[in-house]
Amino acid sequence: MLRVMTLNHWFTAGDWRARRTEICAWIKHLEPDVVCLQEVLESPDGDNTAQWIADNAEGEWHVAYAGRDVFDGAARFGNAILSRWAIEGTDECDLTSNPPGRMDEVQRCALHARTNNYDVFSTHLVWRYEEGFLREKEVVELDEFVKRVSSDQSLIPPVICGDFNAEPDSTEIRFLTGNATIDGKSTYYQDAWRVAPGRGDGYTWDNRNTNAAVEREPDRRIDYIFSGWGTERPKGAGRIAFAAVVCDRSLTGAFASDHFGLFAEIETP
Repeated sequence: MLRVMTLNHWFTAGDWRARRTEICAWIKHLEPDVVCLQEVLESPDGDNTAQWIADNAEGEWHVAYAGRDVFDGAARFGNAILSRWAIEGTDECDLTSNPPGRMDEVQRCALHARTNNYDVFSTHLVWRYEEGFLREKEVVELDEFVKRVSSDQSLIPPVICGDFNAEPDSTEIRFLTGNATIDGKSTYYQDAWRVAPGRGDGYTWDNRNTNAAVEREPDRRIDYIFSGWGTERPKGAGRIAFAAVVCDRSLTGAFASDHFGLFAEIETP
């Protein structure tokens, strides 16, 4: 089994010192092989929130990171992949985003890491409710990127994790799961929560989380683990055997983020 965790870790907002300890506690609790993080912040001197987690979580971790400038170059903001195995190679690509100019606009990107002969991706799409038209462009670009850089020699099809800021019935998520076409294009990845299946609604933005509740937004499922599927590998390779919402309670006295995370077990040959 490949054990995968994903979490939008909310850069350094809130009580970052308490939250980062909580994230490490969840990594210890879940014992994942790979952790995908979004909203990872890196300062000009190289201090990186994902690297801090890797350095302080139980076990040895290797880190891949892709970020883009924010605050006129005062920091970089992006995605990370932590692996218990060495990172064999990385790729990254920009995704269609809002034009810069507002403090909350960040150039979105996708990160790929090959590790232990697995292809893993971490990404974060634009966030506004009304920006489905941008997310539709982003998921097509993401699919093309995944197919371009993934190896057909990997042990399982590619694994894609992230904060997609879109609910399961949106066009962008239905596109990824083979239920909609965009500009005449189609693809298929397994939605871990749907195919495993997970228990409950699978909400990762949930007002039970005190960090989320202050925003007064509705509960919804917007974070995902996707796994490819194909007939060219041994039967069962890439099948999602288990999925769960995680970081949905406090282990150390604080919520890990304003999001809940996801965890999945994916069958390997």
